[in-house]
Order: sequence, then structure tokens, then C-alpha cells
Amino acid sequence: MPLSNLEYVPLRLVRRHLFTDRLLARLGRFLPYYRTNQGQASPAPIVDAYETLLARKGASLEGAAILEIGCGVTNGTGYEMTGRFGARWTGLEPYAALDANLDARIREKVAARYPEPWSGDAVRAASFAGLPDAACDLILSNSVLEHVFDLDGLVRECFRVLKPGGAMLHRVDYRDHFFKYPFHFLQFSEKTWQGLLGPGDLTRRRFPEHLAQLARGGFTVETLEKSSDFEAFDRMEKHLHPSFRHFGREALAVTGAALFAVKKG
Repeated sequence: MPLSNLEYVPLRLVRRHLFTDRLLARLGRFLPYYRTNQGQASPAPIVDAYETLLARKGASLEGAAILEIGCGVTNGTGYEMTGRFGARWTGLEPYAALDANLDARIREKVAARYPEPWSGDAVRAASFAGLPDAACDLILSNSVLEHVFDLDGLVRECFRVLKPGGAMLHRVDYRDHFFKYPFHFLQFSEKTWQGLLGPGDLTRRRFPEHLAQLARGGFTVETLEKSSDFEAFDRMEKHLHPSFRHFGREALAVTGAALFAVKKG
């Protein structure tokens, strides 16, 4: 057991049992090592990243029919995309309730940057039910896939609602989301992590698993961007739970990736 667990484990227990997501949204910037949600501060950097990555594949947000998965407690990225690009945006958020006050403040700021023309409000959905087949040009997500337990079901629904030749862009964060220790959560068995230490919504799926699932779901997959932290990983490698070791050092050291997937057929 690494000595740093004397800090890591107690703080993980506190995070699991004392802090709700709503409380973290208010207090996160004051907590040691906690990474606050970018979308709750400003949606512009997230949309900038989408735009830059899509441009590498000749894809554009301009006027596109977009489904964004896991938009969070506001529709901020939707306002940014409709205001900046005239996109038609639907945000899929099955878990986080809309924070009406924060949403209104973000909408006001976005509208001030794009006063003419304002292309309309964003649409919010709680599930895929009711979303029509083959209606979307693009599906986007930012730090969402790592939270999805029923990945097979999600990929099937994404395939259904995308137009033929439509594309997905998923930005995935493979680190522990709460701490300066990006790989400490790989020490534990699934039972210990999900039952005792984890926040309840972090799957610990690794980079190759997402690539494989998207490919099995009928998509041609490409990695547009990938970051790794070999120094931090090497400090933890001997402490890894056996269930992760088969992935190998190159895959396990990945801290983030941008996955571009095109619907076949």
C-alpha cells in the first residue's frame, strides 16, 4: 500500500459519504485536489475544444443538429453552440437536475456575446426515449463516457439517433476525478471501489475498453488526442489491482483522450 493512501483513502471516504454533487458545485473550489466542473464556470472552453477537434476531421458545428450527452446542471454549452454556430442543440441529462438560477446567469452571459442573431433556446431531454431515429448530425460529450455503466446501451442509442455517416466526439477523462492522484483508484477491487470508496458514478473503464465498445457498436473509431502521465503511473504500477494489469503500461497511463467515431453504413 502506498504511503499516500493515508491521505487518499480518508478523503475518498469523506467525498463519498459527506459531499453531495450540489454541495460540491458550491464548495468545490475550496476543497483540496477537487477538480471543479468547467461547464458550471463557462461553457466556452468546452465548445472551443469541440470546434478545434472536429475541424481536424473536416466536421463543423455550424448549423448542425447536435445531441450532447451529459450536459450537467445547465444548458450552457447549448447556449454557446446555438449562439455561436446557429446549431440546433439537445442536451441529454438523465441525472443532474437543472439549476435554473445558474442556467439563467450563463444564458445571459452567452447572449451578451452573441446578441444578433440569437438562434433560439436549447432543448433538454432526460432520456433517449422520444428522440427520433437518424436525426442528429453530431453527438458530443465532455467527461461523460467514464461515468456510463451501461455503455453498450448508450452506444446502441447513439447509433440509432445518428444520421448515416454521422459522427460522435467524446472527450474522456481517465483520471480519478477528485484528487491529485490520477491512478490511485486502480488499486482497489470493483467491490471495494463501487461499494465503499467511489463516488458511485465513476466506472474506471480504461481507454482500450471504450475503443472496443464503440467499434463493436458499429462505429469507425479514431483517437484525435491522447494524454498520458507515465511518471504518476510508474509510482502506482506495483500497487495496481490484478484486474487492470492485462491492459499494459501504455494503455493504463492514459489520462485523457478525444475519441472520434463515425457511424458505419
